[in-house]
Amino acid sequence: MTRLGEVSLFLLGMYLSMRAVAASYRVLDLWYAIGTEYPAVIRGLLGWGGTTVAIAVLLGRHHRNAFLCGLLAFLLFYLGIYGARHLFLRKPAPTA
Repeated sequence: MTRLGEVSLFLLGMYLSMRAVAASYRVLDLWYAIGTEYPAVIRGLLGWGGTTVAIAVLLGRHHRNAFLCGLLAFLLFYLGIYGARHLFLRKPAPTA
């Protein structure tokens, strides 16, 4: 596969990882109305998660590596940003 194909699969992995994380946050966002919104929540989780898994299963071994690296790269980026937020945006200590 060409470099362009590998880069495309990497970017697709990053995009699908972003969408899967967003779908998982939908549970928290709609928890106040989970009794009526659970079909939308489940549809989002199964849709983006299922699409990600289906693409990973259907790709060949060599192509799958680029896709999975994209998934992992976004997840590490997201967790790093989450950690940096708590590191740099702390509330100041109360003064007496």
